[in-house]
Amino acid sequence: MASVARLVGVSLVVVAVHFSTSDLLLSESQAATSEATVYATVIDSQGKHVTGLGVADLFVKEDGVERPVMSAEPATAEMQIAILVDDNGTGIFRFGLNALGEMLQGRAAISLSVVTNQVQRVFDYTTDPKIWYAGFERTGIRPATPEGGQLLEGIYGAEKDITRREPRRPVIIALTVGGEEQSPLPSRRVLDDLNKSRASLHVLFVNIPAVRPSRPVAKPSDLLEGNFNLSRVLGDGPGESGGRHREVLAMNALAVEVQQIARDLLAQYAITYSRGAAKNPQKLQVSVRRPNMAVIAPTRAPRR
Repeated sequence: MASVARLVGVSLVVVAVHFSTSDLLLSESQAATSEATVYATVIDSQGKHVTGLGVADLFVKEDGVERPVMSAEPATAEMQIAILVDDNGTGIFRFGLNALGEMLQGRAAISLSVVTNQVQRVFDYTTDPKIWYAGFERTGIRPATPEGGQLLEGIYGAEKDITRREPRRPVIIALTVGGEEQSPLPSRRVLDDLNKSRASLHVLFVNIPAVRPSRPVAKPSDLLEGNFNLSRVLGDGPGESGGRHREVLAMNALAVEVQQIARDLLAQYAITYSRGAAKNPQKLQVSVRRPNMAVIAPTRAPRR
């Protein structure tokens, strides 16, 4: 009987090891076949949006390794859009925002904040256009903030809020006239959290000095670290996240440029691809196989 007991014990040990190995293989297989979805816009050589593309027209690489594209279709998921207005109290974005709201009705939930030194929330995420337009009216002419504000803090706060909410298709729109940045946040932290949130950052920068004149720089130390950090986020953030950075040099083009942000969003493709086993890919490349076309997509791989 003692001999039989020992054999049974051995058999049980073998079975336990077998199931543990099987579970490990299953886990590795699941990791190798996980999927990610990114949102991208395709434009032709004239800058017009390209429609009608499919899986065969697009390819995706992570850290230089091509990944199978599972689907590529017009993006229909509801967007959650955090809008930040930093306009020195001029009200110059109000009419563009009204037009943007008209274009996005039924397609997005929007929140609105203004940067008047600190960041102030005008309304929280809502799909109600009446609330949108009432809030946009509050971005009309207001007391000026010539010393700048905390736009960097506003972007960072929007990222944190989005990460907590975990929306399917998050977007951050920053409308700014430049100026001194009062936040001490380092740019790398803001860019890393932008990647974590999976939001695309779209920046409209009004490069008209009369709107908010820059203070004179007498010595290198006057170039505040906050300004460097903000410039880096506004410059690198759109490319890393799949948004666009636009500069406006004339006031009569302002409303059209705000509307162009909405057009880009409405023309996006949802591209789903199968990921490899690499745990933390860094670079993402989304390309189109057809000539004379370009893709506006994240260049930084999404977090797993």
